[in-house]
Amino acid sequence: MKIRYANRIIILTIILIILSTGVILANNENKANHYQKGLNYYRQGNYRKAVPELVEAIANNPDLMYPHYILGLTYYRLNQLEFAETQLKRSHEINPKHYRVMVNLARNYLKQNKLEDAVDILKEAIAVDSNQDDAYNILGRAYMNQGNLKEAIKNYKQAVELSPKNYYALNNLGLAYIHLGKYKKAIPVLKQGADLNPQIPYLYNNLGIAYENTGKLELAKSAYEKALLVDSNYSKAEVNLTRIKRLIENTK
Repeated sequence: MKIRYANRIIILTIILIILSTGVILANNENKANHYQKGLNYYRQGNYRKAVPELVEAIANNPDLMYPHYILGLTYYRLNQLEFAETQLKRSHEINPKHYRVMVNLARNYLKQNKLEDAVDILKEAIAVDSNQDDAYNILGRAYMNQGNLKEAIKNYKQAVELSPKNYYALNNLGLAYIHLGKYKKAIPVLKQGADLNPQIPYLYNNLGIAYENTGKLELAKSAYEKALLVDSNYSKAEVNLTRIKRLIENTK
C-alpha cells in the first residue's frame, strides 16, 4: 500500500511539474509573441496596431532594447516625435554603441529642430562606425539647418565618397552649393543624382535652379519640365517653369 501511495505521489508530482512547465513556456511564448506581432505590424506599415503589442512587450521585459527601438520607430512614423524620442533614448541607454539607434534618434531630433542634440548624437554614431554614409548625410542636414554650410558640404561630400550612389546626399550637396551661390559646382552633382534616380522631381528642380543661375535658360526649362513629368503637381517646378518661359521669351 505504502509503495502504491508513494508511486501515486511521484506521478502526481511529475504531472504538476509538466503542467507548470507548460504554463511557463506558454507565458514566455506569449511575451515573445507581443514583440513579434508588433514587429510584423511595423514592417507591414500598420503602425497603430504595432503600438499596443510593443508596449506590452516592454511591460513584460523593460530591459530589452529592440522593443523600445521598434516602438520608437513606430512613433516616428506616426509623427509622435516626443514619444519616439523617449523610446529611442531608452534604446540608446540600454545599448550606447548601437549605430542604427543613434542615427534614427538623430533623425527624430532633426525633425523636432533639436539641431545641437542631432549633431551630438551623430558624432557619437560616427565614432562607433565611420564607414556608413547616412550619419554623414544627416549630420550635413543638421549643419545646413544651422546655417553652417561649410560643415554641411564637408559631411555631404563624405557621405557621397562612402556611397557614390546616394542620390539624397548628392541632392543635399547640390542644394548646399546653390545656397552658397556656387551654381556651377551644383550642376554636375545634381546631374549625377538625377541620373541615378530619375523619379525624384526635386533633383530636376534644383538642377533647373542651378542652370538658370548660370544663364543656361533652355537647360533650366528642360529640367523643370522633367520635374513636372515625374510629378505634375509639383508646384515649385511649375512656378519655376512659368518664370523661365517668360525669361526665354523676353530674351528673344
